[in-house]
Amino acid sequence: MVAVIIPIYNTQATLARCIDSVLAQSMPASEIVLVDDGSPDGAGAIADDYARRYSHVKVIHKRNAGLAEARRSGINATTQPLVMHLDSDDTLPPDAVEYLYKKITEHNLDIAYGCYMRIPHSGKPYLIRHAREGVMTGDEFVELNMSLGSNNSSCCNMSRRSLWTDEVFPPAQDRVPSEDILINIKMGFKIGRAGQWNHPTYCYYYNPASLSIAGTLWQLDKCKQYFAMLEGILDSHGVLDLYRRHLHILKVDRLAFYVKDIDLADPWVKAVLADHSHQALPRKTRLLQRLLHTPRLLHALIILNRWVKNRL
Repeated sequence: MVAVIIPIYNTQATLARCIDSVLAQSMPASEIVLVDDGSPDGAGAIADDYARRYSHVKVIHKRNAGLAEARRSGINATTQPLVMHLDSDDTLPPDAVEYLYKKITEHNLDIAYGCYMRIPHSGKPYLIRHAREGVMTGDEFVELNMSLGSNNSSCCNMSRRSLWTDEVFPPAQDRVPSEDILINIKMGFKIGRAGQWNHPTYCYYYNPASLSIAGTLWQLDKCKQYFAMLEGILDSHGVLDLYRRHLHILKVDRLAFYVKDIDLADPWVKAVLADHSHQALPRKTRLLQRLLHTPRLLHALIILNRWVKNRL
């Protein structure tokens, strides 16, 4: 019934831990699909060894084309009606498959989320919870993913494989930040019922060198490309005007906290900072929009704020 899809890349040290967590589930996965996305460090050989030892483990070897394409390859390789995604440096709690399967079947959902446990290199693990629990419509799911603070990645959930058609994935040649949000919003227009609960179904091992955390993908040109794609998705479904306020809040947030080198002369940046047309913006957004006119001061204040939080 359930396939767990694991893209693997440069994770020889963590791959066995990842696969073993799936093999140890209280409700066994019907299939484990390991996608060797051109890993140069020998992780592909570890995957092949598991496939020799376990009949329900399948391995796909392919040239590196990015995470979204690796997940697409895994989706195309399975016929199981339900799928989960797991990054090869992370793990699943022992009851993750069983818990999400029960939620999907009991509530007749297209996708069911748990929350996740964040595991830092030092210090104690802690839960990242959802602000909202329960069942929602597809439109509510789209709005949730357009809001700040959404924890809905392509992991931490179980979904119907039928949602994962080719058009939900970004173009293979594009490496953009926050691919998960683009995918979720595309899927949201196909979803009838979704649900999320604050039960941990994923263990995320914090890696400061990852693309998403290090900010490698959040260069200004990638940021502009990301929002152009997002606006195109919303426009194609006739809801762009409905979400312009959400888009503005997201643009200000990404410029403030993700883009490292802000060009104040760039027309797109100037347009974002000059846009005061939206009503009832959060106080934080209004403050950030003003501070972005002096990005060095803003980034110094962000660093100071993080230092104070870490000292408390």
